[in-house]
Amino acid sequence: MTEASPQSVLLEKLAAAPPTRTGGTALYWQCSELLKRLIEESHYPAAVPLPPENELARALGVSRPTLRQAMARLATDGVVHSQRGVGAFALRSGLVRPVGLSSLYRDLVDAGRVPRTTVLVLEETVAEPAVAAELHIAPGTRLLHLERVRYADDIPVVLTRSLLALPPGITLTREQLETDSLYNLLHRVAAIELVGGSQTVSARHATPAEARLLELPSDSAVMVAHRVAFDSRGNGVEYVHIIYPEGTALSSDLRGTSTRPADPGTLR
Repeated sequence: MTEASPQSVLLEKLAAAPPTRTGGTALYWQCSELLKRLIEESHYPAAVPLPPENELARALGVSRPTLRQAMARLATDGVVHSQRGVGAFALRSGLVRPVGLSSLYRDLVDAGRVPRTTVLVLEETVAEPAVAAELHIAPGTRLLHLERVRYADDIPVVLTRSLLALPPGITLTREQLETDSLYNLLHRVAAIELVGGSQTVSARHATPAEARLLELPSDSAVMVAHRVAFDSRGNGVEYVHIIYPEGTALSSDLRGTSTRPADPGTLR
């Protein structure tokens, strides 16, 4: 038996609970609320277009102008986005991450979500000069090359590409990396605690491979955080690119910079 497509399932659910014309609530508002609820409850795939406008309007029993109003509200609220010539797509519920050396595994658990990890690449390599310079190590130093997709409730939320400078004799297995957080493993297996580093964040279009792994429409926007982290002894440990799908938010606490004149005794 062929499994029903996400579009047909959504249309069936919309037709089963159409908006009402009594009660004073605008039809477009009811449509937008219903669409939002069903998209979120069903974890509608981000890479699959929503049904065409005429089919959505027919299922809801409303005019196309009314549906357009509903879709415009959903776009404003960050629930859907449109690609010219392709259609409308659902934006997955955004992941909110603190800017810092926190564990994604722990962040997801604390948020009440179920984390899962798939290891794509786990191999030894050597530090190229540019990487070595950022980690403050010698070119040619042995590194562990690690690529992973991180999931929350079976939805891909992060793709990471890491290079790790580990002490001699320390290895990490695929099983360990798929069942525990990297930072916890570094602490438990190698007695490494990451305490600081630097991070830059930029936006660009996803590559075809990134879109496939993160289950995004082709040419979607992604946010890329490039991080270099050091341990408590100042050793460079982690060189990583963290790729987040559209809709992710990075949060941080801001500290004010004092505008008081400096103590003349400190100006030496």
